[in-house]
Amino acid sequence: MKKIFITAQLLLLTLCFVYAQEQTPATEAGEDFDLYGVIGLFEESEDLADFEKKINSEDNDVNNLDLNKDEEVDLVKVIEYSENNTRLLVLQAVLSDTDVQDIATIEIEKHSENEISLQVIGDVDIYGPDYIIEPAPEEGSIKSYGTMAVFVSVHVWRPVMVIYSPGRVVFVSAVVWWPRPVWFSPWSPIGRSIWIGRAHRWHSPRCRPGRSRHSVRGRNMYSTQRKTSPAAKKNYGPKPSPNQGPSTGPSKGPSKGPSTSPNNPGNSPVKTTSPNQKQKQKTAPQKKKKK
Repeated sequence: MKKIFITAQLLLLTLCFVYAQEQTPATEAGEDFDLYGVIGLFEESEDLADFEKKINSEDNDVNNLDLNKDEEVDLVKVIEYSENNTRLLVLQAVLSDTDVQDIATIEIEKHSENEISLQVIGDVDIYGPDYIIEPAPEEGSIKSYGTMAVFVSVHVWRPVMVIYSPGRVVFVSAVVWWPRPVWFSPWSPIGRSIWIGRAHRWHSPRCRPGRSRHSVRGRNMYSTQRKTSPAAKKNYGPKPSPNQGPSTGPSKGPSKGPSTSPNNPGNSPVKTTSPNQKQKQKTAPQKKKKK
């Protein structure tokens, strides 16, 4: 029994060490909607309506998105799907009357009465593949299933208890492009360096990156519901590397790479003539044509 306990402790320490390294969102939009803050606000909420208001509040430092470039932070709605013991919450930016972009999903799975897992998964276009944030072991009782799957049960969180309450009706958001909700006060996005500093207050040992998804049904449910926006993809490309300056769009000047021409197919570089060679060509005597 003692050996089993020690083995479990070593497994937990190993997982905590692996999870300690934070992931980096694949785009600037991923930095503008902090998924660590999403977990923090969800835990503090009374229900999904309260949670929706919290993620759309300037004071909570979670949302700085402007995917449609209208100089206002995007309004995000919460969409709930329910199937058996699985609850899927989609966080979706409303960009116009007809345009929306999914930002992230919250997958909640009830494995047993007191074993409920929760993970926030970033949309692949915005955060990159397998960007998963979940509660860390310090936040509650540690549960496990299988050989390596370890999670923190969130069965005592207030919104989770509401979601799984008997006879409850699925949450339907009233958020639309226009008219805006009476509780929503638009604000302008702030500079990236200031924003990252403010949003980082949510990054603590209370949350960790996840290695795998705990809800197979949640992933399958979302595969038929995902919504994307061409405008969002156009406005938010990949983040520049540390040694590369910010992207300014397609280059309008001449290409610095090898040039091609009809007489020079493929990628073979075109030969050029130096100034000295040009001068020699100008001064070289011309041969007289024979009559």
